[in-house]
Formats: sequence, C-alpha cells, structure tokens
Amino acid sequence: MHEKYDFSVIRMLRKRHQMTIKQLAAKCGLTYPTVESIEVNKTFPTLKTIDALAGVFGISTSNLLSLCEHVTVLKRPAQFMEAVQGSSLEGVEVCRLASYGSAKVIRVQAPKDHKIHAMEAHDDVYEFCYVLSGQVELWINEKKYLVEENETILFDALLDHSYVQIVAGEYIIVHVPKNTAMLSSVLDSGSSEPGGA
Repeated sequence: MHEKYDFSVIRMLRKRHQMTIKQLAAKCGLTYPTVESIEVNKTFPTLKTIDALAGVFGISTSNLLSLCEHVTVLKRPAQFMEAVQGSSLEGVEVCRLASYGSAKVIRVQAPKDHKIHAMEAHDDVYEFCYVLSGQVELWINEKKYLVEENETILFDALLDHSYVQIVAGEYIIVHVPKNTAMLSSVLDSGSSEPGGA
C-alpha cells in the first residue's frame, strides 16, 4: 500500500452516492473484491481504475487522486493582527487573524467610523468579505460599496481598498490564494506555526 494515499475516501463517495460495493463495481466494470480491497487500502488501484471510479462519481481523475492524498489537518489559534503583522497597518487593532501562508481568515469587530487600510498585509489573493452585523463601506480603487448585514463581496485584493465601519458590527475577511495549490502545499507540510507556512 502506498502511504501517500488513502483510498477509503472511495467508500465515503460511494455512500454519498447511495451505492453498494456491488453497484459501484458494476458501474466501473470492476469486481466486488477489487472495490472492497481499494476501499480498505489493501490494493493500490491502477490509473485506469481510478479514472473509472472518478467517472462514476462525476469528478475528474485528478480531483479523485487529490481527495485520496493524505492531508494533514492544521489547527491554529487566531491572534491579534497587530501582533502578527505589525502596528504600522492602519486600524488592525480590532482584527484577529488566522494565517496559513497567504490564505488568511480575519475576524473584525469594529466600532462606528473605524477605518482599516492594510495593503501591506496582502499577497496576490482574492478577498472575500462577509458582514455578520452592522454596515461596512468598502472603498475599492476609489469606488464605494456599501455592504450590509448578511451581504458579501469578492474582489482582487491587489486593488487598493479600505474598510470603514458605518454601523458598529462584525465581519469576516478571507484571503483566498489565486493558486489554490499553495493551500495543498501548506497542508502537506503539516506546519502548525502561527502566521507561517
């Protein structure tokens, strides 16, 4: 058995599709013992077999292989952004940050009229904002967007932008790497150090 892969995900996908081992085997042109052996990691399937399984589940072969790769789960505490990123950034004292390389989740709890402008904290990522409560005025390249409770906005974070709290509240900002393979490399490395990959 190849230690890098865990094919028990096949069982999870099969159950999600409400199929028995026998039904999956028939749809893939495989035998019952072959599918059973793959699901319990006794057999390493050929690329042709993986392709057949992926076809039944309606996903690409590469996506199925990615799902089967052993992935480390990382858990980190959120820290005050000012302590992690430095105090030179405007308004970040109200932010808590969980960072996994250039992927970041930022929780903001801000009073009325609070402004955040922290372009130095950005990599080449997409920025997604979800307003949980209050109202936020988001300025992107000198254009104003009002984002209210339970509204979201997505944009390229390399554009100059700042947040102004119009009504006191809370929102979540997520930095999504444009190259999501970076997230795989962070998970594969298993690094649990705050702020780093």
